[in-house]
Amino acid sequence: MRRLLLSLTLLTLSACARPASSLYTPVEADPQLAAPGPVILTVVNAAGKEFTFTRAQLAALGLVSFSTPDPSRKNEAHEYTGPLLSAVLREAGIAQTATLHLVALDKYKTDLKLAPIRDVPVILALKSGGQLLEPRNFGPVYMTFPYGGVKLDPNIYNAAWVWQLYRIEERPGGA
Repeated sequence: MRRLLLSLTLLTLSACARPASSLYTPVEADPQLAAPGPVILTVVNAAGKEFTFTRAQLAALGLVSFSTPDPSRKNEAHEYTGPLLSAVLREAGIAQTATLHLVALDKYKTDLKLAPIRDVPVILALKSGGQLLEPRNFGPVYMTFPYGGVKLDPNIYNAAWVWQLYRIEERPGGA
């Protein structure tokens, strides 16, 4: 009886969970993002190796899009397009269970533990509503979460909606 109850519970929970890929839409190559340009993001792994990315290099990692309520914009829904954070971290050799130190152009800093959200498709947005993100409008890189499709605690994750993101550092030892 216990085994049956456990099996039914697991089956119910798995039916309630949405796969990450259903939360975003793959996007075809975008000529605006393919244009050559300056480095807009630096990612540093725990070994201290730096990886720099232009918009074109980030776009080459694969683009996805989702529409989500944005806590920085009165919780109004906005469409964001960019690479998945997981793809960028993979390029830098950073585990999906690491702790990241995020730094913005305006000197805002926060840490983000990836383990609890390793299956959440976080986008490093390069575009919003079809427009390139620039420093005056949350860019050139804006870390966005699919609040419209996953239940995340805003007391924890609102601080990680980092606009003007320009640097990601892996914390040694995941701390």
